[in-house]
Amino acid sequence: MAEVTVRLRGEKDPLLPSHAISATHNFMSWEWSTSENNNNSPPPATCRPPVRRRCTRRLCLLLAILVLLCAVVAVALGVSLWIKSRTTTKSLPQAIKIGNLMEHLKELQVIATLHNNSRSVEKGYNASAEMVMTKLANVGYNVTTQPFNVFMYEDLAPNNAIFYASIADISFQWKFLQGSQYALLRYSRSTPSGQVINTTLQPVSGGCSMADFSGFLNGSVALLDYDESLNCTLFNMASNAKAANACAVVWGRGPSQAGIAPPTSRVYRMTANSMDIVDIPMLGTTYEMRATLLSLWKIATENNVTLDVQLKTYTSVTSVYTYNVLATTNSGNDSAMIVVGSHLDSVPAGPGINDNGSGVSANLEMALQVASRTVRNKVRFAFWSAEELGLLGSYHYVLNLTPEEKNNTALNLNFDMIASPNFVRGVYNGSGAPAAISTQCRNIQSLFEKNFRDNNLPYEIWPFSGRSDYGSFIASNVNIPAGSIATGADSVKTIDERTNYGGFANTILDPCYHAVSESFFVPGISHFCPKSK
Repeated sequence: MAEVTVRLRGEKDPLLPSHAISATHNFMSWEWSTSENNNNSPPPATCRPPVRRRCTRRLCLLLAILVLLCAVVAVALGVSLWIKSRTTTKSLPQAIKIGNLMEHLKELQVIATLHNNSRSVEKGYNASAEMVMTKLANVGYNVTTQPFNVFMYEDLAPNNAIFYASIADISFQWKFLQGSQYALLRYSRSTPSGQVINTTLQPVSGGCSMADFSGFLNGSVALLDYDESLNCTLFNMASNAKAANACAVVWGRGPSQAGIAPPTSRVYRMTANSMDIVDIPMLGTTYEMRATLLSLWKIATENNVTLDVQLKTYTSVTSVYTYNVLATTNSGNDSAMIVVGSHLDSVPAGPGINDNGSGVSANLEMALQVASRTVRNKVRFAFWSAEELGLLGSYHYVLNLTPEEKNNTALNLNFDMIASPNFVRGVYNGSGAPAAISTQCRNIQSLFEKNFRDNNLPYEIWPFSGRSDYGSFIASNVNIPAGSIATGADSVKTIDERTNYGGFANTILDPCYHAVSESFFVPGISHFCPKSK
């Protein structure tokens, strides 16, 4: 049975780099009549919606977003943008055809099928990128790639790690359980040769400064607080611990996180030129396990003995070459460029036709139609790699912008998961962006809200948490305005939301989220609502 982690909408793990917030969002989906689902029963395990279903105006809303692309800059930043066709009298929304969107999705599905049912960085991503680049080049774009390296992590012995604790001179051992009490953090390294090591454990207060490790016992395991109030990242703390000759790092959740599963955060640092990791084993524990370890350590120190631990991890971390795909309009003023992005990779477990083939399909088709038109301000269509590894592709992009390029980027619009089955309509709250760009982000938000109101469609405001690639743009060290619409991924639909949007209450918004079944053949994805045009 697959394990499903359910997060509250907008929830994120603390202590991640500001850009590295795992996420996905969506926009277009099926809607089911509430009269047809009075029992609130969840969909079958195959992720298929009820046999009786009605197509809604999701595609119309998608096309409305394309219109908003032309207006967002004018309202948010005071820049006028218009699109004029050189070859057709059709407006941009009229030019977007459902058949073309579906054709892109079909090709992505074929690519996934040929690559072990995945389009992840290690599997079908390169073929997906080649497909996108070929189509863009065929309509005249000068397509460029932006290469970088990422680390791929794998636990080679799932649920076979060891973490035992005992007080010296006492034969009893506390044997903690992987999964329920502790977890390996991503990019954790193996213990030497993947074998058990015998060492001691020592708590460290803070960890953001080398001074915090004063008196640290050489070769011990450092027990640190998984505390988002600390003014540094997990990478910083792990680097300091290694410099203090810690053999491993264990982060324990604090009292405010009692009852929550152990963290599995990614521990790394992304720079303009590289992705850096720390070459030691790294674990995260529940608050309850941390409290137990602190109690044992206190007893040991009061008796002038050590708290001994046995530890074993067996993982693989390999460097993989990948790249973003970029295509910029030939026409337009480059002093207020719009970056329209969607991530092109999937998770290793599935084909990712919703997450994020749907966003790629919309972004790609929009780029193909804009190619024959004249724009006043340049538009860059970006297809990011390694979003599923922590927004790495988009963050690599913004880190490599020169100061001039950053100043000349007006805003980012993000398309991510726009064909979820059990949808709601969320508009991101621009007030949650850094103060320097909050006004512009609120203006983008107001445009999306106006669109929903004009179409008499219910919507809700969601925290601007940055759980997708727009998070790289609104990061405090970047400060490029961004906006997005979400319809949910692993959040649970409430009864009130079911009343507003239909679907299934008490069920996650995308039942196939990050699963092998997230394919072209799931109703809601395989139709893209053709009658709504």
